[in-house]
Amino acid sequence: MNQKREAMKKKQHKVIIIGDSHARRGAAEVKHLLNNNFEVQGMVKSGSGMELIKETTRAEINKLSRKDVVVVWGGSNDIARNNSKKRIKNMLECVMNANNTNVIVMSAPPRYDLIRESCVNREVDSFNKKLGKKVEKV
Repeated sequence: MNQKREAMKKKQHKVIIIGDSHARRGAAEVKHLLNNNFEVQGMVKSGSGMELIKETTRAEINKLSRKDVVVVWGGSNDIARNNSKKRIKNMLECVMNANNTNVIVMSAPPRYDLIRESCVNREVDSFNKKLGKKVEKV
């Protein structure tokens, strides 16, 4: 057990992936691609909206340094419920609260259970464009 603790202390960087069900298995995939200097954690909040993900992110950001990264990947449920503006607001708050660490904002994935031309997928496309423009300004 002590060896495991010492190995965790030697990690130079942390990567934390926080998101809804789309983030599932993300930490395992990222861990596989990085070397042993990185500690990788995933926090999946299936079915949650961006507000809950934002609160979780806020709590985790305070524990991190400039060497670390938080990946925020959520809010698809907000888009499907016509809450795109609320998702953008919450996503931008995640970025603006991260004064001491790095944040990667993932775009919303299309709904693969719907046809590409569905109104929900059109809203996802529109949302991703708006989010990209807003994040560039921050």
